[in-house]
Amino acid sequence: MHTASGRVKVKRGATVRITITSDAADEFHLHGYDRELELAPGRPGTLELTADTPGVFEAELHHSGARVFELQVG
Repeated sequence: MHTASGRVKVKRGATVRITITSDAADEFHLHGYDRELELAPGRPGTLELTADTPGVFEAELHHSGARVFELQVG
């Protein structure tokens, strides 16, 4: 995995495990894969998936609207 400018690059077919902690209740969403994860304040949540769709996908927190990173699958 490689990170540059808020973009995480992975190879197609890789298993991706995203662990995120928010300081407020929120919902993490990975666009393109339409995967969501409810987050409780201060408690880490983990989302695991197979990166089988190539492209660049935005990961954000829904309630705050904050962009967390971009996932690039190639």
